[in-house]
Amino acid sequence: MAEHPNKVAFEEGASYIFHNWTALKLAVEQEWGGIDSAEKREWLIDVIVDYFGKRGKKIDIEDIEDILIQVMNDEFNTTLEDDSPYLVAKHLVTLFNQCIQGNYSEVERLREKNKSQNSYVAASSCVKQGDDDSEDDDDDDNTDDQPEDEDEPMEETSKEPLVDEDGWEIVRRK
Repeated sequence: MAEHPNKVAFEEGASYIFHNWTALKLAVEQEWGGIDSAEKREWLIDVIVDYFGKRGKKIDIEDIEDILIQVMNDEFNTTLEDDSPYLVAKHLVTLFNQCIQGNYSEVERLREKNKSQNSYVAASSCVKQGDDDSEDDDDDDNTDDQPEDEDEPMEETSKEPLVDEDGWEIVRRK
């Protein structure tokens, strides 16, 4: 039996919210919850979605916030001192209320935001790789363009320390 479209939309939106929550993202990336941190994040999403499914409209933001704080503490050994659990809980409640009314505009916004972030990450990694290569090429060009006689005094000065007029040793790059 297929799940209700409202539930599917809420699950998708909740997943986007949790994957973009900075504290949880760091906890997973840094494996604060152990090597299975990513699985714990997915488990948390399932727990929250189930909680909303059981409680329905009787959801309280503070209850969700307490669950998030408890799970972050117990599963990821993370004590959150910001208000992000409250903000995530509030976002989830807003999303849930929209989804049960058949309004998926927030899910669509989160989906588009996720797509643009993923394309930005892919583009920035390509640009970064390109920059790294060009920097390497520039460095190679600089060393090739230097006359050999400029390199020789550097070697000679590196053997004997240079001292300025105040008696301080001048340190030069090799």
